[in-house]
Amino acid sequence: MSEVCKTAAPAYAIRIWADERSIFAELPSINGPYVASFARSEGGLSQAIHILGAMHATEHAGEQYLRPEAPVLPSKKLQQTGVTKQDLDSAREVLKKLGVI
Repeated sequence: MSEVCKTAAPAYAIRIWADERSIFAELPSINGPYVASFARSEGGLSQAIHILGAMHATEHAGEQYLRPEAPVLPSKKLQQTGVTKQDLDSAREVLKKLGVI
């Protein structure tokens, strides 16, 4: 009790801030901090709280939080030319082999 803490926040606390348009939350991840943005509205605040609660439950279950990947689908323009998700996956593998990504 002779030391003064820098903060009263628990170790799993995160930074959250807002500007005129958005609410931001700095989430820890394997590749360094990830800043998630949400609409500055009741719905956006609700989404932020939901994600933070889910992250807290996951972190304390012994699993590291990973941002879910968005499904990669061809744009409508590419779909019209006949490009499929399989084509995109094949192209990604070729780029990885060439060292581009």
